[in-house]
Amino acid sequence: MRMKNKNMVNMKTKQRLINSFTLDYHPLVASLLSEEITVQSPSGVIDHLHEHEIHILLKTITLYVISVTHEHFLLLTPEPLFALLRQHPCAQSQKVSLCEYQHSADNIEQTITTLMFTLPALQYSSQSSTLKTLASRLNTAKSNPWLPSNSLPKKNRLALFAGVSPSAIRSDIKKLTSNDGKGNA
Repeated sequence: MRMKNKNMVNMKTKQRLINSFTLDYHPLVASLLSEEITVQSPSGVIDHLHEHEIHILLKTITLYVISVTHEHFLLLTPEPLFALLRQHPCAQSQKVSLCEYQHSADNIEQTITTLMFTLPALQYSSQSSTLKTLASRLNTAKSNPWLPSNSLPKKNRLALFAGVSPSAIRSDIKKLTSNDGKGNA
């Protein structure tokens, strides 16, 4: 007989049509975000995304939620990319993954603090140099014979999405990370 770990949270992941549910922040999350300064995406940036890009990007997102009703969920951490993408008209007919935590979970506060503090802290070192990473990838992709140049995004488009000047997307003289060149992470 297997015993469940008391510290494990009961959750299930499912796909839902975006237009089939509504979201609000969990009260604890709303409280933690009350003093946070958020940077909004530039006006109209969503209009520059193609439908296939919206579809691909939505597949990368998992919303961490608890259910209030079958059609209403509370977010356990902010998801700014989803908030942006759901504004696009084609997004309403797309699906997104919901990782639904059960209400009976005794440690929902621990889940929220893990998602809102531990996760961003762990991600910081890889995300702090995003613009340099974009520049490096774009430069490398331009010399890659497998990628036709017309399939690569233009630096101006990437700058629009990032809300920066195109000149901000530039490589560092030093290598960003070491990679064995064989596709291994």
